Amino acid sequence: MTEYGAVALDVGGVIYYDEPFELAWLQSTYDLLHAADRAITRSVFIAQMECFYRSPADGSAGRTLLHSPAGADAWARVRLAWTELAQEMPGAVRAAIGLARGAQAVIVANQPPECMRVLEAWGLAEACAAVFLDSLTGVAKPDPALLRLALDHLGTDPADLLVVGNRVDHDVVPARALGCPVAFVLADPGYRTPPGVHPDLERAYTSLRAVRTAPPAGDDARVRTIPSLAALSRRPAAGPLPVAPAEAS
Repeated sequence: MTEYGAVALDVGGVIYYDEPFELAWLQSTYDLLHAADRAITRSVFIAQMECFYRSPADGSAGRTLLHSPAGADAWARVRLAWTELAQEMPGAVRAAIGLARGAQAVIVANQPPECMRVLEAWGLAEACAAVFLDSLTGVAKPDPALLRLALDHLGTDPADLLVVGNRVDHDVVPARALGCPVAFVLADPGYRTPPGVHPDLERAYTSLRAVRTAPPAGDDARVRTIPSLAALSRRPAAGPLPVAPAEAS
């Protein structure tokens, strides 16, 4: 368990795998694009994936085929199948519910509204004190304002809110800005690939995702890395993690 009074849990990469949703979206986007234009081969599409995943989040690098109407249509299809695509990370639900029994727990995540159906079905919406999704609040990571909503709701000091996430840009940076300690969940490749995803597409995606979910520098004493949420829930009481001091604004 943790030594903190509150815990803010991400969802993708912490409670359920992100990969099945993204792979289903990528394959569906390619299928739609290729059906409309045979010149869009798999190699052309993978090159567009490279541009999409390596571009700055602000869109300054320009649009790709993944930003096309086909991409939007494919994403709508994935959202319809969200519950079916959701795959729990090993022991995550039990761990989250256990953490919520010992501390105030909230969900803070960039997820579509369909995520709520999964959280409700898995008993997490009831176990947690509140759920803050970017799609429902209008504020998205990496803006620290999403995490600030959780702090304000809980009435908790930032130093007493442990942020659990799997991305430096979306989780570690906002937590540091507010002065919250961080538990960084390392990538877990144990997901089941959705049916119909081509191996070449999955290999390219896996390589690109590894960049997004790379852990912070090992010499950063302000952030603890953990193999899973389940490991955090089993952690013996050995004192709190180092607190990340608030960054100057």
